Amino acid sequence: MTQCRTVAASRNARVTAVLAWAVTGGYDLEVTAEYESARGARQCLNLAPGARASPAKSGCLPRRTSGSMRGVMVELQVPAAQGRAALLLRPWLAADMPALIAEMGREYPARGLWSHPEHDWPDQPGWTGPRNEQQADHWLAGQDRGWRDGDWLTFAVLEAAGTGGAAQAESTGYRLAGHVALKNREAGGSVGEKETAEIGFWTAVGSRGRGVAPAAVRAVTAWAFDTLGGAGMREIMLVHDLDNPASCRVAEKAGYPFREISPARPPFWFTDGHIHLRTAG
Repeated sequence: MTQCRTVAASRNARVTAVLAWAVTGGYDLEVTAEYESARGARQCLNLAPGARASPAKSGCLPRRTSGSMRGVMVELQVPAAQGRAALLLRPWLAADMPALIAEMGREYPARGLWSHPEHDWPDQPGWTGPRNEQQADHWLAGQDRGWRDGDWLTFAVLEAAGTGGAAQAESTGYRLAGHVALKNREAGGSVGEKETAEIGFWTAVGSRGRGVAPAAVRAVTAWAFDTLGGAGMREIMLVHDLDNPASCRVAEKAGYPFREISPARPPFWFTDGHIHLRTAG
């Protein structure tokens, strides 16, 4: 069921339309977009979940473009569960960078935190996270570009305060817990336009072992199929190294059953891996 409301819907005023969808698995999705007129908002408010291309076709493309996928800001809220506080998933912000840099100092990930493929750090191809403010600015610009172009959709995973304590939690009510990224399996085009997408994740050290990663992956998966599936996407792949049993457990708990072994394919990937696959429906 879609719930809608408009604010300041005067004849020539900018209109804010809020659409809230009940997403499978108990996750709440709120999408907010600004429109130039009440007429444009009314047209867009008739959209159903999955009609991703309809705003452009109906002539009511949202005005807001900064940090969002074609004018849409996405927030996913995951209710608390045993051993885990509530989660908030949204695009990365500059305010998240100090906490992310601190996490990189605790344990630098071998993979899982890449920036946009065209935003590699000079002399460090395949870098997987920012170590300082300069790298953080560059890394964040890559995430913003991905949302703007629609080909690299990444979420900061935030956990409600009271689950570990950090400066970020004290100022926002949440602490950084992880990251989830969604892209096409094959390069090119916006996510959802091709049959197979790929999902990846990273979890902060202090948030491991409590179900944060499976819950975050499930939330993004539900959102992706509900919002992007109508464009052609039929399945989402989760791939991890053969010697990474922790990621294998996350995949299974997130509803991604094992499908097959993925042989090494240098220079794209250098080790054998597991392919887990989730299909629509």
